[in-house]
Amino acid sequence: MAIGLVLGGGAPNLPLMSGALLALDDAGIEFDVVSTTGAGMLIGLLYAAPRNGTRKETLQATREMGVHDSIYNMFPVNYKIFHKAGPMAEAYTKFHQTWLAAMPRENEAQRFMSDITQFWVAAFCPSDMNPKQNGMCQPPPWIDLVVDFDKLTDFDGEFLMSAYCIEDEAEVTFAKEEITSDHFKAALAMPLIYAPYKMDGKTYLEGSAFDTLAFSPGNVMSRNLVDTVIYFDILGQRKLIAEPDNLYDAWVHSIINPLTRIAEMDSANYETTGSQLEGIDVLRMPFRDNISEEQWPKVLDWSYSNMSTLFDIGYKTGTEFAQTHKAKLEATNVKTPKNTIETIAKKGMGKEMMDIVKTAKKSAAPAKGSELKKQFEKLAKAEGKENDKDLITAFSYAAQMFEQSYGPEKNAKKQSTASKDK
Repeated sequence: MAIGLVLGGGAPNLPLMSGALLALDDAGIEFDVVSTTGAGMLIGLLYAAPRNGTRKETLQATREMGVHDSIYNMFPVNYKIFHKAGPMAEAYTKFHQTWLAAMPRENEAQRFMSDITQFWVAAFCPSDMNPKQNGMCQPPPWIDLVVDFDKLTDFDGEFLMSAYCIEDEAEVTFAKEEITSDHFKAALAMPLIYAPYKMDGKTYLEGSAFDTLAFSPGNVMSRNLVDTVIYFDILGQRKLIAEPDNLYDAWVHSIINPLTRIAEMDSANYETTGSQLEGIDVLRMPFRDNISEEQWPKVLDWSYSNMSTLFDIGYKTGTEFAQTHKAKLEATNVKTPKNTIETIAKKGMGKEMMDIVKTAKKSAAPAKGSELKKQFEKLAKAEGKENDKDLITAFSYAAQMFEQSYGPEKNAKKQSTASKDK
């Protein structure tokens, strides 16, 4: 009755996700739950709370994260995304980043001028690198320039990002009501690249280093009556495992290769087990179908040409996906909690329905969905609307929805007991 979106890890190839997500948005597909990890967090935030411009403009701008090819071919490092660590470097970067971000990038000449300027600014950045540091780069200083965290709470649906807490020895999930730039930096603290991030007395690492695809943290999908999950997996592709070209490339593959296997296992496990337990259909965005053999060796490049190509591939894949699953996704969108409540309200039955729900919640033994449905149908009959198919259908969905809403405590106890039994 609702659609969930899972955005996984994967940095240089993240335009695949932004392109596909824009295509789904253009197709009118809405999500009641967005669960993110790693680079998927950035794409999710740009979708849910862009700071500048529209959602479309912001997702399209992910191509600009790439470095002009004439520079990248000589220096294959993305100095625009990864910045030197240390107090002096952070102060230096903060001073320069606003005006650098304002440089025009409307054509190739402007992109080159912007990127070469950023290259020299990065080259002259002071460094505090020493053997005692536990990360090579400072936490991403640019996130507040592209994401408006104050707007995130206005997102019409649940938004989650995952991290790993060292003190708790467990994965943790941050919800939209609490997420700030600090939470983003904590959940993006990939070991070695970034230092573990300190926040509120605890220490965090990137969530996708442990779980590349957070399919349903806290059973968030079933709690929101999600019956279809679309997931973007750009790491679980064995084509990414290849012989490195140089020492730097070998270091990149030392990170990517194990994550590729983790992503494979995560998706296979959820598709065969987790989704069945929650009664959810799982749809994978088929990026691989549109990536040519010639493109695979470049997929992990931070060059502008590669990131632009990946965005186009992502958009094409998303467009084809939306068309292939059009009937199913449109039918599911009609059944979302938001549309269900709106339908009942338009029929003039919203207050009466909520009175029944409130009574059920106060009961020592809350009514099951089937019992709520009978009460709703009785209400419709009393109002002479028992033949209104749209209303009766909406009441049926609402009964399931409200049964879930007052059942978390019992479900939590069951899960806790099951965990102890294991």
